Amino acid sequence: MRTPPKEGLSAVVSRSHLNPETERILSKLLIAEKVEAGSSLKFCRVAEGTADIYPRVGRTMEWDTAAGDALLRAAGGLANDLEGNLLKYNKPDFANAGFVAWGKSPL
Repeated sequence: MRTPPKEGLSAVVSRSHLNPETERILSKLLIAEKVEAGSSLKFCRVAEGTADIYPRVGRTMEWDTAAGDALLRAAGGLANDLEGNLLKYNKPDFANAGFVAWGKSPL
């Protein structure tokens, strides 16, 4: 796991879904850099330690997050819904609200 920059965390963000609510989440943290990436790569970057946080506000489906969430958990990270609960799977509608994926943090 890399050490976050002293200036702050590295965040991966969506090219097409970066919105004011996502910016609000990031504004509460010390963010040194924002890197745009495709959806599957964002989970991978957090899992491998090249990014610290991946916030996603808005609806996704379980099939959009399940594989990345599994990789992230195996690497020691986690993905929480916007209320702070781990993402849940096998819901009747298969829908996720927003979430924040966190890497293993030495902070």
